[in-house]
Order: sequence, then structure tokens, then C-alpha cells
Amino acid sequence: MLQDDINRRDFFRLEDRVHLIKHPIEKHLISEDPYNEKFGIPKEALLFSQLRALESDAQSLMPLIIDTNNAVATYLKTIDQKIDCITRYLVSDSKGENIAQKENVSLSEGGISFIHHTPLDLDSYIHLTMVLFPSYSSISTIGQVKGCATLDSLPTIYRVGVEFTVLLENDRKQLSRHIRRKQSLELREHPPKSNENR
Repeated sequence: MLQDDINRRDFFRLEDRVHLIKHPIEKHLISEDPYNEKFGIPKEALLFSQLRALESDAQSLMPLIIDTNNAVATYLKTIDQKIDCITRYLVSDSKGENIAQKENVSLSEGGISFIHHTPLDLDSYIHLTMVLFPSYSSISTIGQVKGCATLDSLPTIYRVGVEFTVLLENDRKQLSRHIRRKQSLELREHPPKSNENR
């Protein structure tokens, strides 16, 4: 039932490891902007989000630059890689939220499920910030709890299923690309078994 709730629109579900920041919120705090400062998103995650947004805005210009001056295009790509390396170092060296710390999740374009040490009420709301690897892309979203099942006791842990209710279109596209890349990688590493022996 839980998995049906999380994936009600038949999105491809990916077993993944992400950094996940969770903050239950009251319904009146729901905003169309999941990056609003009231949600207390770590500056490291915001930095990556802003850099990825700039990269996305400039992406359409790169083919034009390649057509006119390939040397300039190569140089710009090198600069982009340097900035990416510096940013990752700053994040890994941060004394605040350690966004390199990962946990197991089940992720789709429509929602996410994760392990939680306290139960969450059905239909309650939660603000989530995800850092995806290896790109370190950061996505903030607001979701509604659609399932909360006890997995184990001593200590008691729960599997919580959340459906995304506020997810910016650029973030949805970024999440979709991440899932497709991970899916392709998984198929390359574990190709389907041949039916030759049947």
C-alpha cells in the first residue's frame, strides 16, 4: 500500500543514496517557493542550487559558442569544472551541515520514501532538501506524507512515503535527468539476463 501511494502515477522508482534534510511543517507554512529562507536551507545546498541554475540558464549558449569558437568553448568548460571542484571542496570542508552524508531512499519524479526514527502523521506536510550524487545537485521540495509503516523495533524505525506537492519545474527536470542517468548506469552495470538458455 505504501509503495502504491508513493508511486501512484507509475513513475520509475530508483533505489538511491542521497543527502536528505527533513523538516515537518504546518499546512499554513506551505509556499510555492520551496527555497524560501523561512525553511532554513543550509547555505551549502543553496550554493549548489544557485550554481546549477546558472549552468542551466547558460546551457543553451554553449552550442552557439562551439559553432563560432571551439577554443573559447573548451576554455569555458574548463572554468566550469574548476568552479565545480572548488564548490565541492568548500562543501566538504564546511563546519555546518555535512551534505556529503548519505542515506538510502526510494526516489521517483513523484515522491520519495525514507527511513525515519519518529512516526509522521498521514497527510501532514514536510519540507525536504535533497542533495543528489555524484553531481551534488540540490533540490528543495514540499511533500505530503502518504504512508508511515513500522519497519522494526528496538529501536523503532519507520518507512515514510512522501508525495511531492511543491516542486519547481527546473527541479523536476533535474530530478528526471538524475533518475534516467542512474537507471542507464544500473542497466550498464547489471544488464538483463539473456534468454538464450531457455
